[in-house]
Amino acid sequence: MAKLKKQFNRHGLLIAALLLTQAQAVLAWPTRTVQMLVGFPAGGSVDVLARAFGEALTARLGQNVVVMNRDGASGTIGMAAGAKAEDGHTIVFGPAGPLVLQPHIKTNLPYKFSDMVGICQTFVNNYALVTSNSSKYRNLRDVLNDPDAKGEGVTYGSGGTGTMPHIGAVMFSLQSGTAMRAVQYRGDPPLVLALKSGELQLASLSVGAAQTQGFRILGVFTPSRLPEAPEAPTMTEQGIPVVARVFGGLYVPKSMPAQAIKVLNEACEDAVKSERYVSTSKASQQQIFYRDSDAFSKVLAAEFDTLGQTLRKANLKLD
Repeated sequence: MAKLKKQFNRHGLLIAALLLTQAQAVLAWPTRTVQMLVGFPAGGSVDVLARAFGEALTARLGQNVVVMNRDGASGTIGMAAGAKAEDGHTIVFGPAGPLVLQPHIKTNLPYKFSDMVGICQTFVNNYALVTSNSSKYRNLRDVLNDPDAKGEGVTYGSGGTGTMPHIGAVMFSLQSGTAMRAVQYRGDPPLVLALKSGELQLASLSVGAAQTQGFRILGVFTPSRLPEAPEAPTMTEQGIPVVARVFGGLYVPKSMPAQAIKVLNEACEDAVKSERYVSTSKASQQQIFYRDSDAFSKVLAAEFDTLGQTLRKANLKLD
């Protein structure tokens, strides 16, 4: 009888250990490499932040976080790939535009706002109308007085139709009465080259990228002057009330396991505070701004509604 009891206890312990192992396997995440999709080209401002954030997440999660650039269509290709992912190990990093802005512009997108979950906000990007240092435009008044601005239009570039830099330029054109001809690029790198070569007269570009490249800032699309660019006047103080800035961070498809969402929520703030992310943000002159999942989700929903109303009211023609 004692022998039988001993065997029973041993079997019970084995079963308990097996159940514990299975439970731990269910709770463990990530169990393999995490793919972080970025909807913009390598080398651009979004990509630079994404790689720094991915490094910080790798250290926090104990599994590699690998950046995959799925650029094109103003960031919607990357967002669409993320929304469709069902492997439980695909996340998306980037500006909120493909989620809160593009669905109002492109009705045939293969995803909806509700298909993604905001995990955390990590940055805010400010934009400006810029020109090259060899340009004939010394200030915004020169642009407004250019015969091209009253005729065929001044050529300008942005990183994709319907992105916030594009929206800012369109609103500038409407508010100032300046005729402008858009040339769209797949992100910052080719846009920068085009402006430097003289292919473009102007560009709508992030303030950080403009300063890094040594471009002349004609006006910033912000409510007030920026500490990092105190000499750059706002559009509003020059008589053209236009504000166009973008925020962004980390998103996952709604099919993501609850445990993965929990782990990412806990990892986000540490990643944003990491030395790597902080130094990269400073070097690229992009502003760190952290919001947790609850706050980020509320801001995304509010921005989605606000932008929809604004676009409908303004009846902006972006194509």
